[in-house]
Amino acid sequence: MWDQLGFRESPYNTNPLKARAEDIDLLVGRSVEATEFFTSLEVSSQGILILSGSPGVGKTSFLNIQQFRLENELAPFGPKLLAARDLCPVQPNDPLEAVARRALGSLCKSVEKWCVLNKADVPPQTKKVSKWASGTIGGGIEVGISIAGFGGNFGRTVELPGFGEASLEMICEALSAVSQENNSKLGFTSCIIALDNLENLEEEQLGQMLISFRDTLFSIERIWWILIGQSGLGSLIQSADPRVFERTTGSGIEIRPIELDEFDEAIAIRVSKFHSSGKGKAPLTRKMHQHLFEASRGEMRFVFKYSNSICAKFIEDMRSSVLGDPILSKLQGKSQKEILYSAINTAIAKSMIGKQIPDSSAQSYLKQIVERELDGLFLKPKERSVLHGIGIAGKARASDFKAFSLRTMQDFSSNYLTKMYHQNLLLREQEGRAVNYRLRGMAQLSYAYGLLE
Repeated sequence: MWDQLGFRESPYNTNPLKARAEDIDLLVGRSVEATEFFTSLEVSSQGILILSGSPGVGKTSFLNIQQFRLENELAPFGPKLLAARDLCPVQPNDPLEAVARRALGSLCKSVEKWCVLNKADVPPQTKKVSKWASGTIGGGIEVGISIAGFGGNFGRTVELPGFGEASLEMICEALSAVSQENNSKLGFTSCIIALDNLENLEEEQLGQMLISFRDTLFSIERIWWILIGQSGLGSLIQSADPRVFERTTGSGIEIRPIELDEFDEAIAIRVSKFHSSGKGKAPLTRKMHQHLFEASRGEMRFVFKYSNSICAKFIEDMRSSVLGDPILSKLQGKSQKEILYSAINTAIAKSMIGKQIPDSSAQSYLKQIVERELDGLFLKPKERSVLHGIGIAGKARASDFKAFSLRTMQDFSSNYLTKMYHQNLLLREQEGRAVNYRLRGMAQLSYAYGLLE
């Protein structure tokens, strides 16, 4: 459908930017955070760095672009690191060994993908460990590890059992073997492994993971661990395990929402890159972009998602109007599609103002989209009432249960705040052990449109 709006592909693509050269220009701003990132990774050849921010703000895009710049020595300063091309998601109730295995698989894939891109051979031990981790090798393997001592380096050989039987310590040995080859064979100072979605863990689970990894995974030489999560992750880690927090570099990097003028610049760059002529306009007006930007508090992924949806709804509407024409609906034969396509393009051109979807139409489509999504959640009247109350108050925390006419703090926390947070209706803001909840994008629009009353 994008060709009918004059684009080769969507300027509102919601996928994170990738660790590749063609995506570098799509990241706008972030120079201060980039300097902090490069400097933090320069203090040592290994460590832990916290990267946090609200959902959809661009944490993954930021990480991918900056680590690509370091990998290819495009950054103004900082070490040469192997980028983590696959983030390692952390799920609730994950056994620690499962997270470690996922991290090992992620590192092996990063090495393999770099070697493919650079037409290099995968180092021998990495190749062996990768087969072991993927189950290609049924039994155990033997790896050699170099250890730095006061008298120089000396080596040792480690026997690893079958991958499914490997303990956390054995997986650490495999990670050590791969990270050392990354340095000795490929010439990188260190490599990056990114643990993503740490906010999925309850505080107790997070604490257990940090305690177990503190002297195992997080102590492996030449590996930088990037811990990614929502705003307040640093303070949460500090509360869960102060000793791990003491080992992190600085107090963490917080990716905050970009300013509106930076967002305008990001849209302009995408339009220029993806428009068929390179000189077109965005399908939606700046006013509409601003409306979505403010409703989501600068959540770029949200703005792009609903901009995409509005454009799709507009094209659907234009096609339906043409197909409803009794003359055109009777067309048959090979020329039918060509005539219909031409008629739809004519309808689109007539409906757009200055080659953009009118704000009145866009607002109408957006309200329809939000209303349908809200109905699809099958919220109870009390749940809508709670959301409406949070919209009025601006924010809420579990201790406010009486203000929402609920009997207990536990009821408010479990059956409303936590539940609606997982439905992406609420944004959670961590302040140490305290948690505030605010309406998130779609719920904020529902409140603004009076759909929660």
